[in-house]
Formats: sequence, C-alpha cells, structure tokens
Amino acid sequence: MERLTAAYSQTERINKKGIGHRMWQARYGYLFLLPVFLIMGIFKYYPAATAVIMSFFEWNGFNYREFIGLDNFISMWSDDTFVASLKNVSIIAVTDIVKTLTVPLLAAELVYCVSSRRAKEVYKFILVLPMVVPTMVIILMWKWIYNPTFGALNLALGAFGTNSNHAWLGSADTALFSIIGVGFPWIGGIAFLIYLGGLQAIPEELYEAARIDGAGLLDRLLKIDLPLIAGQMKVLIILSLIHSMNSFENVLVLTNGGPGNFTMVPALHLYQQGITYNKMGYASAIGVFMFAIIFVLTIISYQFKKAGKNHG
Repeated sequence: MERLTAAYSQTERINKKGIGHRMWQARYGYLFLLPVFLIMGIFKYYPAATAVIMSFFEWNGFNYREFIGLDNFISMWSDDTFVASLKNVSIIAVTDIVKTLTVPLLAAELVYCVSSRRAKEVYKFILVLPMVVPTMVIILMWKWIYNPTFGALNLALGAFGTNSNHAWLGSADTALFSIIGVGFPWIGGIAFLIYLGGLQAIPEELYEAARIDGAGLLDRLLKIDLPLIAGQMKVLIILSLIHSMNSFENVLVLTNGGPGNFTMVPALHLYQQGITYNKMGYASAIGVFMFAIIFVLTIISYQFKKAGKNHG
C-alpha cells in the first residue's frame, strides 16, 4: 500500500512539472529528430506553404509577381481543360477503387487458400515480383501494346479477324479507357500484401466454426473475410484516391492529355501550366484545390472507417 502511495505521489509530481519538463528530459531524442524536421520543413512544408501563398498571385516563377486575390481559383471554372480533367480523373478514381477492391483481394484469397506452404510462398513471390519493375518501363510496355501498327493488342485482334489498325490512344472513344487498362490484370503488389496480411490475421477458430456450420467458400468470404478486413479495404480506398488524384506520368507518356482533352487529368494540367507556360500562380491554385479535394475525401473516408469501427 505504501509503495502504491509513493508511486502515485511521484506521478503527481511529474504531472505538475508539465510537458516542458518532460520534453527537457527527452531533449537528446528531440535533438536527433531535429535534422528530420529540418529536411521535411525545407523540402516538404516550405514548398507547400509557398504554393498556397502564390496561388493568390499572378506569378511566372521568376521575378514577375502581382497579387490578384481569388482570380486564379475563379479562372479554373472557366478553363475547359481543367473542367474536362476533373471529369476524367473522377472516372479514373472510381475505376481505380473498383480495381483495388476486387482483383488484389481475389488474388489474396486464392493464395491464402493454398494448403502447401512452399507453393504459397512461390505464388506470393510471383505476384509481388512486378513491384520491382520501374513504373516507366511498365508504361512504355503498354505504349507498345497499344501501338496501332505493330502493337500486341491489334495483332491479337487481327488473329481473330477483327480491326487490327485501331489507334487505341489516339481515338477519343478509347483513349481514356486505354489509360485505365494499363497494368492489367491490376494485381497491385501493395494491395495484395495488405489483403493477405489481413486474411492471415483472422483467427483460424472462426474458419473451423464456419466449416462445422456447413459454410461454403462464398459464405466464408461474405461473412468472415470481408467484415474482418474492412479496415484494410478502407485504407486502400484512401490510398487509391490519393494516387488517382496525384498521378499523371502514365497520361504524360501515353497521350499527353490528348486527343483533345479526353485524357487530361488535373495533375498533368498543373504540370503543363507551371512548367510549359510559366503560369506558376495558376498552377499553384490548381495544386491547392486538388489538395483540398484529397483532404476532404480522406477525412470522409476516415470518418466512415471510424464509424464502422465504433459500430463493430
């Protein structure tokens, strides 16, 4: 009893000294973290803060700078290219979410059901191996696949007697869906590993009870697997949204936003306005707007995740 009283008194004394005293006690730890904070501040937060400030200016990136208030943000909605890019990125984001929630999950379920441990490791290696291939190599490979003259897709269609000269990336009807098709069969290594880790964390007793009750594979998937990996699915939705909004390298290499604006996305439009046309103020405004969209969607997704966790 005396020991408990002494420990309680010591805790009270520490709390009274406040957070400043605790930080002083951990000063060497904070000192080691200081370079990390400095690097993040210089290369992350300073450019972001500068972009927010410059979004209210007409700025060419060099010496010309004029405060114009909200004109850059207002101009976005009269910019046909930007409006078209929002439509395109919405379609891409929805399809990316569908791809993230289906194919990697199916692959993880199939690998998880393999009884042989050695075979399971082999399948995991095969499915994760494409992660080491540079993204640009994959994009260039798909550019060759879509080539209207000697591309693999047209050659395969020609073997079945169909149109073998279609310009997949040059046609307004197929360009955007060709962009979406890049990476088929869309077994993302990260998503696959996250799903597989979630499945492996499910207690085996639940599966035993389900087998005793006569549950089949579909029942197990719907009533055990999906509810228990819902947290992983929500995280992947957030990551997919962020990637869809920020990514533009595939569009840049394959179509450069064309034909017309049929494959233009906001990130590429931002790049072109800032780098090609030296409209850094307008490009900053686009970046701030996209950050706000991603931030709001992330908060909404987080609230859904939190509500589902509390409900569970």
